[in-house]
Amino acid sequence: MKKQILVAAVAFMAGSVLFTSCKKEDLTAPVITVTGGTAQSQNLPATAGAGTWTNPTATATDDEDGDISSSVSVSGTVDANTAGSYELTYTVSDAAGNSASTVVTVTIVNQADFLDGTYVNATDTCQTTPSSIFNATVTASNTVNNDMVINNFGAFGLTININGTLSGSTINIPSSQVLGGGASIVVANGTILSTTAPVKFKTNYTWTDGSSTEVCRSWYTHQ
Repeated sequence: MKKQILVAAVAFMAGSVLFTSCKKEDLTAPVITVTGGTAQSQNLPATAGAGTWTNPTATATDDEDGDISSSVSVSGTVDANTAGSYELTYTVSDAAGNSASTVVTVTIVNQADFLDGTYVNATDTCQTTPSSIFNATVTASNTVNNDMVINNFGAFGLTININGTLSGSTINIPSSQVLGGGASIVVANGTILSTTAPVKFKTNYTWTDGSSTEVCRSWYTHQ
């Protein structure tokens, strides 16, 4: 009887060893899927400092462990109040130690960015003065969506910066902005003529120095 028990035990152990050696090793990494994809963007806020960002959700599946979405971790930060490009890294590991990671690039955008740059040989025509040719620059805001500054507006000088706000194809230019030497804008607006290279826009404005007033128009073509 003891001999039979011993033989049975040996046979059982041999079977266990054989079963264990045939088990497939898990070498497959999980798969991460981020809602919205790996390239995402968001506009700057309309008011400086009012922007918020929520990291997109992600799911993770593994061929052995199934749904392991609850194990996904995220590193990196996005500043929703400053234009720029940011990276978020999503990481997860399965029970066998296989890991996976996915990088999501987030771009915080000013929708007036396409106007940013140098405008060479712009022209300005007023009702009582000869036309002038000048260079100007447009700087899109890094903190407020659709906001920008036009430097050397209407050839009034490199120290003159006029604020504008893009709304569709219209550039809204607030009045009472100083043009230097006691001059200021009475009324002004702009229109986008082309959003593709070369970007073009024009401005219509009335200015005064306190004693006289002129109605003018400027055309700007991106370099």
